[in-house]
Amino acid sequence: MDYIIPRFLSAVLTGMILSQTGSLIQMSSRNVLASPSTLGFDGLSILWILVFHSIMLIFGYEQPVLILFLTGIPLTVVIGWVYSKFIDTQKSIERLILIGLTFNLLVGAIFSFWQFLFLAFNLPFPVELWFGHFRFANLESLTILLIVEGGLVAGWLVFRKEFLLFSLGKNVSRNLKLDQKKLFLFLFTSVAVGTFTVISLFGAFSFLGLIFPYIARKFWFKKYDLKGELFLGAFINGVGFMLIDCLSYFLPIYGAEVPVGLIATGMGAVCLILLLWKSNGQLAVAKR
Repeated sequence: MDYIIPRFLSAVLTGMILSQTGSLIQMSSRNVLASPSTLGFDGLSILWILVFHSIMLIFGYEQPVLILFLTGIPLTVVIGWVYSKFIDTQKSIERLILIGLTFNLLVGAIFSFWQFLFLAFNLPFPVELWFGHFRFANLESLTILLIVEGGLVAGWLVFRKEFLLFSLGKNVSRNLKLDQKKLFLFLFTSVAVGTFTVISLFGAFSFLGLIFPYIARKFWFKKYDLKGELFLGAFINGVGFMLIDCLSYFLPIYGAEVPVGLIATGMGAVCLILLLWKSNGQLAVAKR
């Protein structure tokens, strides 16, 4: 029980954070194809973890999760700030998505080449990074997730009025004197920190940040209610994600646990295909 409870609670919080960061991205861009993965946040997080792993290995240091998390947070905050400045002047979010997807492909190539070199020199390599899992969940990682989730909740409380104004539309919110730069700064730094936290602790969960917000909007009976999507809908996604992890934990294949990230990526890819088919070219998120 000392292991199972932190693991399953970590799965719930991870699902919530993935859902919330995806919702924040889609709200700010008005595009259902925008997510931490399609905008390159996943790739940036993986790239920094590879660099950190290599540096620690070269100098013979241990690689505690807490140190990885603390050293990556300043970088992710800077990345979020850069994105907030860039998207404020970016006329086409589709172009930004294309750049993010291309960058992820580049990181995938770098990951494969890096893995080849490490295996060639018989060095340990974090192969499990590419597909997320909760095998190493503990009280420390659960505490980090709670802090990040607490930051998202605090941000909602502080910027609640700005969120509601922005949800009316960019032009309307500008006329109502909304400071969009300040809101974008919170949005993208939160997404960057949340994405890096999940990947640094448990690995990458591709497509979930894109699909979970869509599911949350379907679960929440009151359409276009941002609070319901960010919290109740995200919690439902988190519980569903935990149930998928339960299958991985209780139903191993010949003693080996299938990474929950592998299952989720396959499901997310299918959901993405269905979403694209259903959208029929209408990619803009409806104004809330």
